[in-house]
Amino acid sequence: MLESSRPGRQGIAIMAASAAVAKGPRLTLSSFLAALLKNLKSNTIWAMLAGGAVAVLVRYLQDLIRRFQQQEAESLWRRHVDLSVVQAVLLTTEHLKSLGRVEKRTLFVKPITEVFRNEFVLANVLRTAEMAVAKNEPFLVTQLSQEDKWHVLTTCTNHLSSCFAPYHVFFNEARRVESYYQSAWYVFTLTCAQTEASGRWFITPLKPVGKDDVGMLRIRIVMMNEQELREIASGAIEPPSFGFFNGRHESRWNTCQRFAELFERQLTKVSGTSDVGDAEWGPNLCGRLSSTKKKGGSNPLLSSMADPNSSTNPAEENCILRIHVPFPAGRSQMEKSDSQRLEECVSKDVVLFE
Repeated sequence: MLESSRPGRQGIAIMAASAAVAKGPRLTLSSFLAALLKNLKSNTIWAMLAGGAVAVLVRYLQDLIRRFQQQEAESLWRRHVDLSVVQAVLLTTEHLKSLGRVEKRTLFVKPITEVFRNEFVLANVLRTAEMAVAKNEPFLVTQLSQEDKWHVLTTCTNHLSSCFAPYHVFFNEARRVESYYQSAWYVFTLTCAQTEASGRWFITPLKPVGKDDVGMLRIRIVMMNEQELREIASGAIEPPSFGFFNGRHESRWNTCQRFAELFERQLTKVSGTSDVGDAEWGPNLCGRLSSTKKKGGSNPLLSSMADPNSSTNPAEENCILRIHVPFPAGRSQMEKSDSQRLEECVSKDVVLFE
């Protein structure tokens, strides 16, 4: 009985074979998992290495672009070129006769992307500025098409007019209440030029800037009093016999003269008379530029100017716009009659095109 309860040799062999069969799949699965884990580790390492290489390359390219931009900015600064902003200035000849100076007063400096927000217009203005510089033509607007002139100049009108925003409201109330506010006409255009003459210094002429004393090449909205332009065009305002204060002021005077020529050309075309001292713009100067099929301007002299493709419409025409500037006058102006004050307090905004 005891011998029969023990397994025989044959039973032991069968049990060993069964254990081997059961153990086989376990060894195969663990080996597969180990190989898979090893493969994943290998791929992760390669991915990490590739990601690190890409990051280093991107960082290198960023540093390269940054250094290039810095070098370009330094080059522009050394060459006194700054087309990233638009500067609005007022030119005046108040000290021309006594000191030989043409004063320049800055009204504002704004990023060019803020003045011309439309990317197409911005690119067009910058391209035209480079073209004007290459042709040595400081008046950028002469290089624009007739349609582009209108849109660019009216954009400048809005920025200039905002400089006098409160005065427009005060002037508007001058017709209803006792007020010292009056109005004056100014004319503006667009330039891109660089003054190459010297003449700057630190506080006194004994401390000159140095050998690289040149002006900044930038786009400027140049504004002048209309009466001053009339007097320059007619010869009533002339440079003094003793000459200019320095070359820089002589360069500004040349800009004033060229400005007066454009003004005289425009006024002569509109009024039909060459006497710029007494010529009038007329009651209404709203002509149409977009299409000759539309209703024309009220002034028949503007008919040829309304067609942008007209052969009688050269580059020097339609390069200016007028702007109405209210200002507080002295108390003596209150002594005028009510009819005179009312006439002077009426807003007379006009534009060359509608």
